[in-house]
Amino acid sequence: MKNEFTGNEKRIINLLYVARRALTTKQVSEKLGVAWQTAKDNLMSLNEKGYANRKEEGNRVYWWLRT
Repeated sequence: MKNEFTGNEKRIINLLYVARRALTTKQVSEKLGVAWQTAKDNLMSLNEKGYANRKEEGNRVYWWLRT
């Protein structure tokens, strides 16, 4: 089965790879210049597809690539 990513999903994968650390939804949205909700939706999609992990700490959600 071929996995297809949206343009924003590709940008998020690249950002998380280059960052080499977990980033919050806010950090992702700011670094990519997209709305917080857009970043969250794309991160959730990557999580559901099995490409991103998430961890909630207080009111923050941290994301990183699965290895």
